Parts: sequence; C-alpha cells; structure tokens
Amino acid sequence: AVIPASSVILSFNSPVIDHMTTTLHLTSVDMEEFSEDAVRYFIDAAYSGESPPISRVLFRDINKLANVFEMSWLATRCVEQFADIAAAIKGPSYEDFFFLFEEAAFVLTNLKSREMVEIAFTKIQSLNGQQDFISRYLENLSYLTCQQLDLIIELAGTKVEFVVKPLTEQLTSSLSKGETVVPANCKYLLENSELYLCHQNNIEMFEKLFDVLEKITNESLADTKWTF
Repeated sequence: AVIPASSVILSFNSPVIDHMTTTLHLTSVDMEEFSEDAVRYFIDAAYSGESPPISRVLFRDINKLANVFEMSWLATRCVEQFADIAAAIKGPSYEDFFFLFEEAAFVLTNLKSREMVEIAFTKIQSLNGQQDFISRYLENLSYLTCQQLDLIIELAGTKVEFVVKPLTEQLTSSLSKGETVVPANCKYLLENSELYLCHQNNIEMFEKLFDVLEKITNESLADTKWTF
C-alpha cells in the first residue's frame, strides 16, 4: 500500500529520511519489510509526537523503524514500553518470557543494544523463571542461532545445570534414535558452557551428561574444547 506522508514532518523527526529527501532527492521510501500497521504507527507518531501503547505483534517492526530511521525519541519510548510490558508480568509465563527474550535477542543482534536484554533478564530472574524457560526454549535447540545460545548461557549464569539438563536430554534422545553425530548446537553449548560449575552445583547431572557423551563413539567431538 502507498501511504502518503509529509516529507517535512518525517524529516523533522528522522535525520535519515531528511538525508533521503533533501540530499538524495527521493520522493518515496520503500518500507515493504515492515508491516503496514507498523508504518502507519510510525507516521502517526511523527505527526503527533505521541506513542500510544504498542502491541506485542507490532513491537519489533516499530522498534526497528525507530532505530533504522533514527527517530530517537520513539526509539526511547520503545524501550520504555518494553519495560512497561515486562513490569506488567506478575507471574512466570513461558509465552511472556519468550516475547521478552526474543525481542531482546533481536535488538542485541541487529541493533547492538543490551538495554532490553537487561530488562528481560531482570524480569525472568525476579520470577525465578530461568530453569523452566531455558528448558522449554532449548526444545527447539537445532533452530537457534549462536547469538540466542549465547544469551541462554548468559541467562543461566552460574546455574549451568539449567542448560546441561535439557542438553543431556536431547543427546539421550538422539542416541535412542541411533544417531551418533552430536548436533552442531549441542556441540556449541558444550564448548561454551562452563561445565565445571555444573560439576560443583550438581555432580549427578554432570556425570549423567558425560555418561551420555561416552556412548558417542564417532569423531564429532574430536575437536571439542571443554570449559572446565
């Protein structure tokens, strides 16, 4: 859809759009990667100087728009609204934690900001939700990026067993199916988790992990560097 908007108003709010219209002399901006509702919100915000509550569905697109086009005041409001969403969560909920974690991971990876990571982690930790969240989140281990895995390791902190338990379960499941190659993401967790902390905190779980690893007879772990 073509959404008409004043370049003067948008340029006043966004130095990026100002450059595109005054220096590059563009008369339109391609925003196909964003949802129409998010673009309309962005334009309405530029016109009104206000930022009504943002739905979770639109949050990522609006936050990305604010940052890509350097509408600094809206980017700040997005962080504030993210904090409001977190503050409204009163009990442990995987769906709520998943939203916080995924948006924080997206911002860290794409916008290089940790502010939302701190908000998400503080909420999850304040409700003692790390173990259950990490366990469920790692059910989709094979589809996760290294950046997401790094954040999971960070969220677990010294409670490395929160990662080791679901990791061991996945390796056990793989072996029961006759698979002898350690999946890349399992190997990544093994290499980047401080396993000695699991040995200190829960030696039974630590030994169970290595019982499983001893059954792997192929060379998939030959170059793995353990962190003890």
